Amino acid sequence: MRYLNAILFLIMTSIAMQAQLINNGGTITVQDGATLRVESNLTNQAGSTIINNGIIQVSKDLTNAGTFTSGATSKVAFIGDDNSDVTSGGATFRYVEIQKDDENVTLLDEMKISTTLDFLNDNNRVNIADHNLVILVGGDINNASSSRYVVTDGTGFLVKEIDADEVLNFEIGSATDYTPVSCNISGSDYTSATTRARVYETGLTLKYGDASDFISREWQVTASGITGYENTMTGTYEDGDITGTEADIKGAYYTTDWKFDNSSANPTDNEVSATTTVADVRLSGMNFFGKANLKAFLSGAMTAGSSMTKLLNTNGLIPLTTPYTVAPFNAPTVTTPAIPTEATDWILVEVRDAANPTSIISQTSGFILTDGSIVSYDGSALRLKNAVANGIIALRHRNHLPIRTASGLNLVNPTLKNFSTGTTEAYNNPSVTSNANMNLINGIYAMWAGDVNQDGYVRFIPQPFPPVAGDCELILSEALSGDPEASLNNVYTPYDVNMDRYVKYIFQGFPPIAADNDIILSESLAGIPNRFVQLHF
Repeated sequence: MRYLNAILFLIMTSIAMQAQLINNGGTITVQDGATLRVESNLTNQAGSTIINNGIIQVSKDLTNAGTFTSGATSKVAFIGDDNSDVTSGGATFRYVEIQKDDENVTLLDEMKISTTLDFLNDNNRVNIADHNLVILVGGDINNASSSRYVVTDGTGFLVKEIDADEVLNFEIGSATDYTPVSCNISGSDYTSATTRARVYETGLTLKYGDASDFISREWQVTASGITGYENTMTGTYEDGDITGTEADIKGAYYTTDWKFDNSSANPTDNEVSATTTVADVRLSGMNFFGKANLKAFLSGAMTAGSSMTKLLNTNGLIPLTTPYTVAPFNAPTVTTPAIPTEATDWILVEVRDAANPTSIISQTSGFILTDGSIVSYDGSALRLKNAVANGIIALRHRNHLPIRTASGLNLVNPTLKNFSTGTTEAYNNPSVTSNANMNLINGIYAMWAGDVNQDGYVRFIPQPFPPVAGDCELILSEALSGDPEASLNNVYTPYDVNMDRYVKYIFQGFPPIAADNDIILSESLAGIPNRFVQLHF
């Protein structure tokens, strides 16, 4: 063991300390061109000074509790075949080299590097544990690769200072996987600005319950001191992180909810990207979930005033599984854990190609509430799985004519789309002159009721040219087996046009039950039996 309490100057020479070197109250000066090589531990105790203008090579631990200054060309190199624990004691190093033989360097406090951190050998990692590794403005990390990187398994961050718009690469990963993240940062002003990043394999933020395609990795990216901050983040993941279909995985970031701003995916390169203006986010990847804020009404379910009935709901008749899995809807199966209290019925929300409205991109079953609001299957705000950032929205119901938007909606940062305020809120097909796109009920524009067979028409009697079945005839013949006096009670069926849980062909007085064919005739067809209404698609 070697203790030093005198002054040591190394000038244009090299000295190797075979045992540990402990500076106990002295001053060690390594001049430019000189090398101090310590084959064991280097300890600079409190009240001691190391002035490094040359190269210090350390095989084991470096502990600084005193004064450690680094000249413009100085270097600290970690060498040998032992792990090294480093306590920098607040010192800033200029150049740091990792030149271990399949061993790692672990930080025991925050380390600052002003110029470069160089990885020179394979299987060399810097484990920052619960401490930050800070690269100052103008500094960088060189030669990172799948076996040369910064491990962020603890609470520490790789921190990079920034003073102008720049692409910063964060050479980070877990103990076993190199999964870096790059940040293309812009801003209008930088004041003592930093960006920080770390990667997680455990303790991940919960993804949506209906996400079937995702990665089991995320990156926390934070920024400070940047005015007008915007950051396009790109994280690189491993094949083993993938669950489901990689092509359906899009970049998303989490603040208080998952956001898909400018999201993209490149499955070939195992990358997810997203753009944010939020200074603390977690980047990951899963199915793209569009967001939509929609309001619409079903004319058959309208009650007096501006609400819809929930009789199917209060009588426990709404099924837990969507009814839209069958033709002609053919939507994905989804089952709710519970029917929302204010639900009137299930409704199908389709996202269609803005350039080709007949092309269906995604289908989402949700609930339409008594006030016209549309929510997800679990009662949360509506989200549209595997949608696109901008798409036409179509609403379909099991016994109403569908409606759709005339153009694409922003499905990333949506505003309210209220179909009930006027006919201009839904697409108007100029070739359809028989009827408007929606029916006006109690001052509210609502979807036309009575298309019980989903052929795109509401008819009281059959129409021969083009051949269109009469919906009232179907109620009588199919639901009631041709008996106009019969009724179906406590049922969930498209033939129940007004959704009161009964199917009736003629009015029943005791108890009072409205006739479903009367709803079609009086409300949809204005009392004209040979009239019809059709969809505006």
